[in-house]
Amino acid sequence: MLFRLWWFISGLALLAHGKVPSAQDSHSDPILLLKEKGVVSDRLSEISSGLKANNGCFCSIACDTLASIFGSDSVYNVGQESYETSRSKFWSQQQSQNAKPRCFVHPTDAEDVAVIVLLARATQCPFAVKGGGHTPFKGGSNSNGGITIDFERMKHVIPSADRKSVSIGPGNTWVEVYTTLEGFNLTMAGGRTATVGVGGLTLGGGISFFSGQYGLTCDNIIEYEIVLGSGEILTVDSNTNADLFWALRGGGGNFGIVTQFVAHAFDQGPMWGGTIAWEMHSSKAPLVDAIVSYAEKGSKEDPKGALIQSFAYAQKHQMWVSVAMAHHSDPQPPGRHPEVFDDILSMENAFHDSTRSTSHSNHTIEVDAASPAGLRQSYWVFTTYVDKQLAMDMLDLFEEEVNPIKNFRDMVPALVYQVITVPQLKAMMRNGGNALGIGGGKKPLFLVGLTVMWMLESDDKVVLKTMSNILSRSQELARERGLDHPFLYMNYASQFQDPIASYGAENKARLLEVSRKYDPEGVFQNLNPGYFKFEGPPVQW
Repeated sequence: MLFRLWWFISGLALLAHGKVPSAQDSHSDPILLLKEKGVVSDRLSEISSGLKANNGCFCSIACDTLASIFGSDSVYNVGQESYETSRSKFWSQQQSQNAKPRCFVHPTDAEDVAVIVLLARATQCPFAVKGGGHTPFKGGSNSNGGITIDFERMKHVIPSADRKSVSIGPGNTWVEVYTTLEGFNLTMAGGRTATVGVGGLTLGGGISFFSGQYGLTCDNIIEYEIVLGSGEILTVDSNTNADLFWALRGGGGNFGIVTQFVAHAFDQGPMWGGTIAWEMHSSKAPLVDAIVSYAEKGSKEDPKGALIQSFAYAQKHQMWVSVAMAHHSDPQPPGRHPEVFDDILSMENAFHDSTRSTSHSNHTIEVDAASPAGLRQSYWVFTTYVDKQLAMDMLDLFEEEVNPIKNFRDMVPALVYQVITVPQLKAMMRNGGNALGIGGGKKPLFLVGLTVMWMLESDDKVVLKTMSNILSRSQELARERGLDHPFLYMNYASQFQDPIASYGAENKARLLEVSRKYDPEGVFQNLNPGYFKFEGPPVQW
């Protein structure tokens, strides 16, 4: 026999607070909000017993109740094979092996998400949200001890009838979005790595092969559907809840859970691109020259291009390598390349060159192959103004710090230079601008990434200390030369960094104001703690 869940929750309120909520606070009481949704459960006896025993197993109560609401085929608990399968579907070891949620729950729509959030509030059980599961650090999108909301059943990709937009479920990875859109000869300015999820990348900004023309991924979102901490489901666009629309463009998951993105779409067939690799020591100087030239001139003259320049240690071959990932939205005849990349493609002695014209999705699959799942992962980021000597000196510093650990098991360390181009900065001002605090800038910037993958947890301390050393020494070099910039890109930041503070005091204050308006109970600051919040880094160094 099914019981109305609201009877259980009313009991929970009495036990927790010793009183019945008054009419004035009923609008924020998850117990009454669940009652209004007419949620039912047959777990009244077990729930009441657990609460009366005061045994602290509130996440267990939450997960058992979710299973009674949604069914055992939608809620996976510890000990089930389905639970272990879900746990294995995270990119990094830190998330797949070191985080252990009490349960996974698989909603199918925004109403399901609202119920999950309200029940988490009622039981004070923390939760995390998984789209693609590509956050490197523990707890970023997989709860440790709480509820992990897994969006794998919310994967719709629906182009509009006029072909100008696409509605996207939050469980999609980018290759799934592009593969669907390619059936209509369309694409969008989304992520460049196939298995990265839509939600995390978009809420943190999102750099695309097309960012020179269209800005970041967040600048291309027309509308959001979002579930608030109150369980309310809102539609958000530039006219409706416009303050929240601005905040969602770079502010991360601090305001609610986005259950649908509607993005700008555009016509696109095959595009040119690929990777070219050289031995590092003979190639690094001309490649740094090339990316500086691209930043200062090429990217302005041809905003259809995109360039990532990496310097890494290839342990398998016992050699340092330089790798350029160059892409352009226009296809090229076989054996030809866009003029903007003449400096790079004219370099001799490349031992690998995959450049060709192919689909957008195929290019993301190639990028994805450089960062396989199943290893320990760490990303760090900082920003500088563009300067050749600084780039060269930071590369020397990187090599010096990495040399002592470069042969740790399955170690792949890389220093990555990307350019935030002037056309990108201009495009960031679309639809009222985003929250990152750099839109409209007149000078290109170097976005400098430190990435490392390795196998053994026992090496964590040394690896992370090495990355921290490289970061602090590089930032000091930039400061000494007046070339430092405060911006930290959220999607590349480590758990020890604070990207939201880097948006500037004014933007952070504005984000806080939006948070207090739409999440007055602080649900997404307190119960959803694993990613970047307003109080500083997720983990203190």
